[in-house]
Amino acid sequence: MGAALEGILNSPERKLEFFMSLRRIALRALNDTQLLILQRLEKEIILESSHEGNGKRGKRNAKKSLNAILQDIARRHGKSISTLKMNAKILRELGLIDYGDREERKPVELTSMGRAILEILEVGR
Repeated sequence: MGAALEGILNSPERKLEFFMSLRRIALRALNDTQLLILQRLEKEIILESSHEGNGKRGKRNAKKSLNAILQDIARRHGKSISTLKMNAKILRELGLIDYGDREERKPVELTSMGRAILEILEVGR
C-alpha cells in the first residue's frame, strides 16, 4: 500500500474524509439504474444468508440468474430489460458484479469490490 494511502487510513479524521470523497465519486460515477442493480444484488445476498443453515432447501435458497433479477427490477421499477442488461454489463466491466456468459452459466453475484462500493455508499447516510 502506498505511503499516502497508509497515512490516510491510519488517521480517523482523514479516513472519514477519504471515504466521504470516495462516496461522492461513486455516486457521481454510477447512475441510478446501476445503483439499483447493486442494491438488489445486496438484498439477494441478505436473503440467501438468512435462509442458509435453517434446513430450508429449494428455490428460496437457490441463487438467482441475472435475467431473473433484472426481470424483477423491470417489473418493480418500470425499467426496460435492455437498459438493465446494458447497465449490468457496465457493472461487470467495472468489476462490481460477476455473472456467466453463454458458454459458462452462473448466478450473478456482487464482487468484493461491489460490496466495498456499497459499504462506501453507506458512509455518511
